[in-house]
Amino acid sequence: MSDHAVRQLPCPDCGSPVQPDREQLCPRCGYPLMFLRQPAEDDARAVPRSPNERDDGTGMMPVPAPRTETRQFPAATYGAQQAAPGQVQCRRCGYGNTPARFRCERCGEELRQSRPYAVQLGPPVQPVQQRRSGLGWLIVLIVLAVLALLILAATVVWTFFLT
Repeated sequence: MSDHAVRQLPCPDCGSPVQPDREQLCPRCGYPLMFLRQPAEDDARAVPRSPNERDDGTGMMPVPAPRTETRQFPAATYGAQQAAPGQVQCRRCGYGNTPARFRCERCGEELRQSRPYAVQLGPPVQPVQQRRSGLGWLIVLIVLAVLALLILAATVVWTFFLT
């Protein structure tokens, strides 16, 4: 990029003017400006290549060779050591974990059941509705009727005989 022409664009996030070729972040909102930069044509760092790799005009990377096994330990005993006293040894990788852990710190294997055990419930019990017998209400109505009659009789006696 030439020094005399500085490219200025609006920030995609806040719209304030930024210079992506000179600034890392928007000074107003902190938006990263690395995706707004123009690629340099003569920059050797534009495409990472191996030291003796030929320049391919297609721009495609060659297919890497299949990886060979690089483990130092067999998969079942990956660095297995005896667990220290008071630790729980993982069944998968052999790592010694603290007793409070539910899963292995190294491989994530479940050391103990982390969910509570299921409880078998019996069939739902239907609530028994206590039906009040009509006899109780009948007694209450009779008592109220007798009281009403007594009040009526007292009013009649008071009105006719005492006046």
